[in-house]
Amino acid sequence: MNSNDRAWLDNRVHAAVDDDFYLDRDEEKRIKEEASSRGIAIRDIELVIREELQKTESISERQLLDDLDRLLHQFTDDDKFLDRKEERDAFDQVVRAAPGKRKGLDPRVAEEYVTSFCRVNGIRRQTEPGGGTNRMLLPLLGALLLIVLVGAFLVARGGGGSSGGRHAAISQADKDEIDGHLRRATDYVERAQYTDPPERSAKAELDAVKRADPDGTYRKDEVAGLQHKIVDHYIALAQESARDGEKDAAAQWLGRARLIGVDAEQIDQKSRELGIEGR
Repeated sequence: MNSNDRAWLDNRVHAAVDDDFYLDRDEEKRIKEEASSRGIAIRDIELVIREELQKTESISERQLLDDLDRLLHQFTDDDKFLDRKEERDAFDQVVRAAPGKRKGLDPRVAEEYVTSFCRVNGIRRQTEPGGGTNRMLLPLLGALLLIVLVGAFLVARGGGGSSGGRHAAISQADKDEIDGHLRRATDYVERAQYTDPPERSAKAELDAVKRADPDGTYRKDEVAGLQHKIVDHYIALAQESARDGEKDAAAQWLGRARLIGVDAEQIDQKSRELGIEGR
């Protein structure tokens, strides 16, 4: 990263936190997109953001949500239950200002995240009305009965012949693995880490989903949604670069969009519109 880019990025981050010492997710994402469009590597972008936040005693909303997510998994992965003390401890660790920081995570953002986390991961939350341990007993019994009936139906249907043409069933372990990959892919998309760095990017996680579920039988709409979102962002970056007369940079963005493996026709059309076909 050259000195001009470094000065621009320092000023960009400083301006984002100057009034409230709080870098929200959307603003951090915009900064990363703008910096990426200037050709700055994601590792350099993240380093500058960390240094500027430390210098100004500001916080990253995304980082605190990562910390909250880690705590929630720590408390609930074994028993799928979040009791009052665990929830209070998780809130205290992220909402209170840490040493060297001017503030903590916005309590409203924390509450929304906990609610979403519990819903997505099937977590029982004691602070919800009726959130005690007996709350899920009847639904659980119903789900078990449904599993037994479906299993019996599949055995009866498939026992007499070949399963040719049917999708291979994926195990619960596979589903848990895919859930993790999608959670990380979503996080990388929020950070604008679409394909770079290769080992820590949304593409790497989505590729892992495809390996675990080659037929796309589980959460396929969410996978597709992330893929299309990434392509849309790359196309937007290509358009911005082309407007600035940087055709090579625009071609690079569209090249990265092609790595995602979807919307090839849309990418080709945009390449023709921008006059960079064949680059």
